[in-house]
Amino acid sequence: MIEKPKGTNDFLYPESSARQRVVSLITEIFEIFGYRPIETPIFEYSELFKISAGLASDIVSKEMYEFLDKKGRNLALRPEITAPVVRAIIQNNLVNELPIIKLYYVGSIFRYEKPQKDRYRQATQFGIEFLGLENEFADFEVIYLAHKIYQLLGIQTEIHLNTIGCIKCRINYRNQVYEYFKKYQSQLCKDCNRRLEQNPLRILDCKEQSCKNISLNSPKSIDYICTDCKKHFQNLLEHLSNHNIPIIQNPLLVRGLDYYNRTVFEVKYQGVDLAGGGRYDYLVSMISKDKYNIPAVGFAGGLERLVNTLQQNNLLSKILNEKTRIALISLCDKADKIILNLYMRISSKLTEKKINNEFEIHLLKFDNLSKALKSCNKLNLNYAIFVGEEEISNDEITIKNLDTGKQEKIKIESFLPLVFQNLFSLSKYSTNYSDF
Repeated sequence: MIEKPKGTNDFLYPESSARQRVVSLITEIFEIFGYRPIETPIFEYSELFKISAGLASDIVSKEMYEFLDKKGRNLALRPEITAPVVRAIIQNNLVNELPIIKLYYVGSIFRYEKPQKDRYRQATQFGIEFLGLENEFADFEVIYLAHKIYQLLGIQTEIHLNTIGCIKCRINYRNQVYEYFKKYQSQLCKDCNRRLEQNPLRILDCKEQSCKNISLNSPKSIDYICTDCKKHFQNLLEHLSNHNIPIIQNPLLVRGLDYYNRTVFEVKYQGVDLAGGGRYDYLVSMISKDKYNIPAVGFAGGLERLVNTLQQNNLLSKILNEKTRIALISLCDKADKIILNLYMRISSKLTEKKINNEFEIHLLKFDNLSKALKSCNKLNLNYAIFVGEEEISNDEITIKNLDTGKQEKIKIESFLPLVFQNLFSLSKYSTNYSDF
């Protein structure tokens, strides 16, 4: 048997449905705040990621899937999506839409790393990019939305936050960090010895315990940033505090990509990183030949890690059970026409009113009621609506509440108005559908 590649997943029900429900909720929130969807290719020229993420980053030095195509062009499966989004903005002249560009994405990323819990070689990222606003309001909105999404899903996160300064003041900070770690060079891991010369700030992101211990007493960025960067950070902290967004200042936080500046943050739950992001005011000019000067900030979260966290906290069932599930069942050939007519009328209303995310409708046919109800239970349905010989002889239809076991018979001519006005109001949502 041919098996799936190591570090990849097959997502089956109920997890596959949970993933779709979570993505739907996330994208609905993004759109409420004015973000618009964007899709980019899953592979790009390797140079894009080497320029943006940096040669010293783990993504480029260890994890990137690179390959030559049939004409010898150096390509890579995207290891992250911010750089491709910025490339798309430039290439498609979206800079003409400034002063504000707000985009969101959901898509696959690929990183060659040792597969382990919540870390896969193919994963799904969702995120937003906010370009055009230099002040801390953009930072605030991105951090707020990152926090809000997890909060709405029932996960109480905390935001770890730091500032690493701008392109001018970070030079001094970088030099201080270099001099500090140079003294401990013999104690640093092999990767950090390489990072010391390429980008010493990357050492602060090392996961080796020995390097983490050395980092504890390293210079702190807040002591070396310029007045403007310090003001930006203090204003951001004040806004977040005033609106009760849980913040933990982490002076060692730098993130793993070179394009970040000023604000960097991570969304954590019980020590697990669920998302991260920050400012990247120079990324557009790094990629563009025209050297556009466009401030930007964004964040990205991992869908697999989010869904696994929901599962561990018994929150998946709540997401999956929010729908009202209905079956329309014919129990004999004579009932087919009635059931099909009802099915078409109800499904038409659901799609017309765009409330199909709140309901799940099944069209079934069985030769006896016992088989039908067993199938309904396996499908975890809420209502079974059926017509058999007895119902036909009395011009009736039977509705059975599968949660309570209660059932009642209703005249067929009265059924649709009653369903549209009453049954739909029993949706797991509180929406009033009396306008049917």
